[in-house]
Amino acid sequence: MKTALVILAAGLSSRMGVLKPLLPVGGESALSRTLRLGRAAGVDFTLVVTGHARERVEAELHRLALPHERAVYNPRYEEGMFTSVQAAAAALPEETDAFFLLPVDCCAVSARTLSALLKAYRELKSPAVVRPVYNGTRGHPPLIPAAFVRDIQSYAGPGGMQGYLKAYPSADLPVPDRGAALDMDTPQDFAALLQYLGLPTYPTEAQCHALLREAGAPERVLRHSLAVRAAALGMARQLKARGILIDENLLSAAALLHDMLRSEPDHAAAAAKYLLSLGYPDAAVLIAQHMDRPEGLPFAPDEAALLYLADKLVREDKIVPLDETLRRAQERFAGSPEALENACRRIAAAMDIARRLKEEYGVTPPEAV
Repeated sequence: MKTALVILAAGLSSRMGVLKPLLPVGGESALSRTLRLGRAAGVDFTLVVTGHARERVEAELHRLALPHERAVYNPRYEEGMFTSVQAAAAALPEETDAFFLLPVDCCAVSARTLSALLKAYRELKSPAVVRPVYNGTRGHPPLIPAAFVRDIQSYAGPGGMQGYLKAYPSADLPVPDRGAALDMDTPQDFAALLQYLGLPTYPTEAQCHALLREAGAPERVLRHSLAVRAAALGMARQLKARGILIDENLLSAAALLHDMLRSEPDHAAAAAKYLLSLGYPDAAVLIAQHMDRPEGLPFAPDEAALLYLADKLVREDKIVPLDETLRRAQERFAGSPEALENACRRIAAAMDIARRLKEEYGVTPPEAV
């Protein structure tokens, strides 16, 4: 029986914001990890479907690949994942009996699960798609008979690959592998996957200082960041005394790095994107929100709220009352209605966080000390 692993690595990574095949997972890229899965499970050949950022993904593949691992380019990648499956199906060697279909961001699945799927497939009385199921949820990768995709190029029905496979028999295989149900569509998903694997989701303090040096952060940014950290941790410890747990190490890292790329036009997004590319999604999520609270985000006494408030309370490296910050903004942006509106919105959000922390949790922000 000849088997293949098809790794889907052509997508835009739009919800993540950085290229998912190259995200670091435990000292290697997500692509490297998925390639290693195929080798460990003993598949005969691997196809990596590329599309968006083809050159970068294929460069990583060429760095890692063995003779039985090669790229297949999907020029229609912007039309969706199903076109990548079609491209892979057209490129499967004729002798293929069945293939695993694995999105590159589903890299937490274990090789043991792939081996279990192969064993279950061999024991079938007739061909069927074998899918891993963890705790009642279908996961990745399904093991698909190659004969089932002979007509895939002409499929124009709904539902993409799921819709196409509805016409074919399937069998579910319960597996004790939560990794089969995890992916990395968003930074939050990335953090959950890393946590499942026991990997860090934010840098240590020493790593933070190294990153600041590498970024060339000026002294005034360092002083500001240290002051923001002190303010945020002070409020975190008040919450802790009232039974609300805050990850102080995460909060400290985000506070130290929130302005690391202060000279960039959108420094919050730039720093978040950079930290994501380094494999620190939890820090990236907090930093992405430190300038503007996402619209409709409910209040919670969490790390994001504390970082946001602390940043608004600290001017340079000194605590400044929020009403004073508002007055200065009104003077500074008097001739620019849009800038004034944005500044007032941000300060109002900080005032609301400060009010609710005090009224609901008895936390005194440093401006009132």
